[in-house]
Amino acid sequence: MKNKALTISVLLIVFAAIVGKAQQFTEYEVKAAYVFNFTKFIKWPEKAFDNNTSPYVLGIYGEDPFGPIIKKVIANRKSHGRQWIVKYYNQPEQIKQCHILFITDIRPSELERVLKHVKKKPILTVGDNIENFCQRGGIINFTEKNAPKRFEINNATSNNAHLSISAKLLMLSKIISTDEIKF
Repeated sequence: MKNKALTISVLLIVFAAIVGKAQQFTEYEVKAAYVFNFTKFIKWPEKAFDNNTSPYVLGIYGEDPFGPIIKKVIANRKSHGRQWIVKYYNQPEQIKQCHILFITDIRPSELERVLKHVKKKPILTVGDNIENFCQRGGIINFTEKNAPKRFEINNATSNNAHLSISAKLLMLSKIISTDEIKF
């Protein structure tokens, strides 16, 4: 419990440093900070990057809920010595070199196509409060605002994608299994 409180405190301090203001934050300012900080708790295989200085590629699939916020959060910031770039996608076939894929509200059939396209690739899929996202094969899904946990994680899918999620991040989430949708 002590470690959980410490981890939450560290995340909040880092978030405050990123935004740099003491204010009420919008939902997507908070989500942008989480997306940035996920890289501190997730390890990608070396083959996911061209070299040691290749940037993290954040892909946004569907409508962009962030607007200029995401670029403001990641501007001139590095994670593990890597810069960031943002790419926008509206077709699964466009997703090539991507490390984090933020997926907004899309039709279930399109979600299935996207998740099938990135399956077993070292891409962290992040759903924006999409129903049964993790059960369908997504890795992290933000939950409703007042949910007891801010996000869900399907760690088995993460392992299949060769991504290693820190126990500290797993402690903050609701763990979901792909098998849950079968009931």
